[in-house]
Amino acid sequence: MNFIDEKIVLDFYLMQIEKGNIEFLKEAGEVKERIKANVEKLKDAGDMHDKIQIAKDLWKALFEASMSYIDPDRRGYDELFKYFDEYVNFEELIFASDSFYRDHTLHCLWVYFLGEYLTKTDCYKELFSQVNAQMHTVVNLGKVLKDSVLAPSFQKVISFASKFDVFNYDDSIWCISALTHDLGYPIKKINKINRCISKVLPYFALENYSEFNFDYSSSQQQYIESFIKLMTMSIAVSSIDTNTIEPLLEKIFNVDENHNLIGLDEKVLSSLSKEEVNLLTNQLQFKPLIQESISQKLQYLNDFEQYQHGVMSAFLLMKTIKSFSNTTFIYVDNSNVDLNSIDYKSFFTKKAILNAISDHTNESRQIRGLYDVSDVLILIDELEEFSRISRANMNRQFVEEFCKSNIYYEDGVLNIDFIFDNENIKNLDPEKAFKGRCNRFLSLFNITNLDEQLKIKLSCIGKLPYDNNTYTLEIARKYANITINGEEQDIPKYLKTSQFYTKEMYMKL
Repeated sequence: MNFIDEKIVLDFYLMQIEKGNIEFLKEAGEVKERIKANVEKLKDAGDMHDKIQIAKDLWKALFEASMSYIDPDRRGYDELFKYFDEYVNFEELIFASDSFYRDHTLHCLWVYFLGEYLTKTDCYKELFSQVNAQMHTVVNLGKVLKDSVLAPSFQKVISFASKFDVFNYDDSIWCISALTHDLGYPIKKINKINRCISKVLPYFALENYSEFNFDYSSSQQQYIESFIKLMTMSIAVSSIDTNTIEPLLEKIFNVDENHNLIGLDEKVLSSLSKEEVNLLTNQLQFKPLIQESISQKLQYLNDFEQYQHGVMSAFLLMKTIKSFSNTTFIYVDNSNVDLNSIDYKSFFTKKAILNAISDHTNESRQIRGLYDVSDVLILIDELEEFSRISRANMNRQFVEEFCKSNIYYEDGVLNIDFIFDNENIKNLDPEKAFKGRCNRFLSLFNITNLDEQLKIKLSCIGKLPYDNNTYTLEIARKYANITINGEEQDIPKYLKTSQFYTKEMYMKL
């Protein structure tokens, strides 16, 4: 069994830098060397204080390199870095107020490195093949047409498709999303601290006190509404009905095993008649449309009212980093969009970051497949368990290894094994951890409409004197099953909830 741990993902990341596979570090110069040096230090660090200090500098260097690759405007970096220092200090206070609080300073880095490892290791490629698939199709169409004899006839399509070629920014989008997704966490913990204070003050005969509270003024509401509107808008691509030319398209385009366009059949092209070429020219056209999701808007507004740390992290970025609010985005109406009046690269990259950060705590959002960076961040945030510092044994001794992780992709199934074998943690409960995972995954994944390609098998494996059981959850389209040592459980009864269905009921949905 090959466990995934800090050393494996850090060694892999260093190798990716050397191979030039981290796009925003290819020409990063001094900051690239700073990142490499800090990664090496983090690998060797044993003391928790040293790890935190290294992590602080590494976090800033990665943010600087990845964000400036997207936009050279660095206004707000100093302010954000000052906040990050205060955020790290605040975590110490939260640790003191919550016995089960788990580290987020290092966690954000581990999410980033684990994501790099999973998305760029060949054996997981199939798992992430659908990320931004529609955009890939449009861009690849433009590229194959540009390199063909039909290029003069399809200049409009080629030009249109090139506007959507933003894949050079994938590495930066992932880096910023992972690094910043938990920055709003202190806001969520204020109530916990209030309760701790309320228990202490009466001993000093101080019964009349005001809790620390906060709210946004009416003058800020318009900004908040504009922020939410930006995150719920998207530029969709519509096409003229291609049914009449579908036989032609199937003849001339070559696709790979994932149905991605990879080229044109030149022999077929050379045999096309003028009428067929004209038909393709007239029918193979695209039009940009602006869409706004009302349901998504309601979800984000609800998250804002609840101070969910995802949307608060996104709001912090928007308010602090000036480039997030300086994107050119002009349109007359939703169906009359001039891409020359929209900085699509800036709009797409920054919106993808804000959405991913907000979505990871959006309780209404369900994953149907790994289609965008939001889906990837949510999944990998759930997988990162190999280094979560906590006080999980309910005393003041910090626990550095809650469980071991074994993650592998086999026969079209993402297998996630969490192994609980640390006998130094008192009252470690694999089944309790498993039930928490079941509640999260059964809520998170839209099992009724799950992509056929996404299948998950999650196991919490006890290797302790008092618990040597294997608890397993399997999820696929219209399928969910919980077993203990291979024995099936009635899902609602086992989890003591009416929120989920039995295995048989899921199959009938």
